[in-house]
Amino acid sequence: MLYQFLLNFIESFSFLNVFKYLTFRTGLSFFTSLIIVLIIGGPFIKFFSNQKILNPIRNDGPEDHIVKKIGTPTMGGVIILLGLLISVIFWADLSNINILFCIYIAISFGLLGAYDDFKKIKYSNSSGISFKSKLISQIILAIVGVGFFVYLNDYQDLNNLYFPFFKLLDKFLFLILIEFNIIFLSEK
Repeated sequence: MLYQFLLNFIESFSFLNVFKYLTFRTGLSFFTSLIIVLIIGGPFIKFFSNQKILNPIRNDGPEDHIVKKIGTPTMGGVIILLGLLISVIFWADLSNINILFCIYIAISFGLLGAYDDFKKIKYSNSSGISFKSKLISQIILAIVGVGFFVYLNDYQDLNNLYFPFFKLLDKFLFLILIEFNIIFLSEK
């Protein structure tokens, strides 16, 4: 959004040419995200603590883990996603299908995580969404995203990427599911 706006003035103001460089916009995106998270993080955590929206703790964990986690507010991923999405909207080229694909994956899996946290809060237990439902939801979201990505992208090298020993396995689906299951399983 801001990137597209600034591109209109490059011919008038040559110093704005620096916004064409991906590395410069990556740095701006990092600092924008950092500032957003630092600004909204404290009030967000304070609000959730005051409202008693706390993360239910499993009883089968180590004793010191239970003591440390008591009173920890949940939904912290929302802070990270807000910082990420706002900075991407400011500094990324939103006409790029790769950026839109990454935004879709971040939002859809973030909503799945928020729904998981919501169920934990609503039912006051640490189970949330069942592992089977979570995995099926992730597969469906990844297939939809990869389907649109492949359909809308005319980049020929998409058909030439293979994993050793797994030639039939879709590389994007595999990577997305592995990354997010590492996060989800570490919460359990």
